[in-house]
Amino acid sequence: MVILAVGLEPRADAQDVRRLFNISCSTEGFFLERHPKLAPVNTFTDGIFIAGACQGPRDIPDAVAQAGAAAAEALALIDAGYVELEPNTAYITEEDCSGCRSCIPLCPYSAITFLGDKKKAAINEALCKGCGTCVAACPSGSIRQNLFEDEEIFSEIDGLFAHDVAVL
Repeated sequence: MVILAVGLEPRADAQDVRRLFNISCSTEGFFLERHPKLAPVNTFTDGIFIAGACQGPRDIPDAVAQAGAAAAEALALIDAGYVELEPNTAYITEEDCSGCRSCIPLCPYSAITFLGDKKKAAINEALCKGCGTCVAACPSGSIRQNLFEDEEIFSEIDGLFAHDVAVL
């Protein structure tokens, strides 16, 4: 048996689209889903869904099924009327920010911008996913993260030492 098929490669402008929507790509250049089994049409950017041959070679039934799933995901967002944000987003204490801009290129979600009039950085909480990269890299310590405050972590440690731990 001989099967003749044309090779499939991503569009030439796929990298431009990837950068525009902050979508991950495979080494071949096709768009990546969040999880192949649990979220096959979701991307790591909330509200952006993918389907069909942009993920790789697909036959027509698979592409149609994925398109239906992507449409259902989009409709669920519209129907809800709101979007849930991550609770552990980062924030900046403006009085401590030195305006060094070292956090801006490190953010994988492009959530940090520089406010020229204030000479300070600002975080868009709608884009922030709470990865903590900027918190760890901030030389002035002005970036903090909700649910991961130093006081909270120290309280957890104190709680561990307050209880007797039995070792078997």
